[in-house]
Amino acid sequence: RAEDIDQTLASFAQTNGGYSIWLDTQRDINFDRMVSLLRPRGRIVLMAGRGARPEFPVGPFYAKDLQMRGFAMFNASQVEQQAAAVELNKALKSGALKPHIGARFPLAEAANAHQLQEDNTLHKKGSLCGKIVVTMPT
Repeated sequence: RAEDIDQTLASFAQTNGGYSIWLDTQRDINFDRMVSLLRPRGRIVLMAGRGARPEFPVGPFYAKDLQMRGFAMFNASQVEQQAAAVELNKALKSGALKPHIGARFPLAEAANAHQLQEDNTLHKKGSLCGKIVVTMPT
């Protein structure tokens, strides 16, 4: 959410020869930014933006020998999702994975959690940075 995010990303890319992989979860996809900051043979993984129809820099993309892949968890089978959940839970328990939590709600306030998500994804309110967690009563 930094105001100078483009400058920060570009500075890191220049210092390190570009990014090897770009995981994008934004609804509004900026292919020009991605392609310019990736190193040759880098990869883009798209995880959002089903309705997006952005321009695509074909020339720079193929000249850098880049790859792109879409990823939608809902396309995974039940077995694949269960295996992923097992691995994620291991990583969470060991501390290897530390997700950024932006808001927590008890189950009784699930509607407020949905509203927060909608405000920030559809209406771009900018009041959330991180994941939303809904907790069960103990």
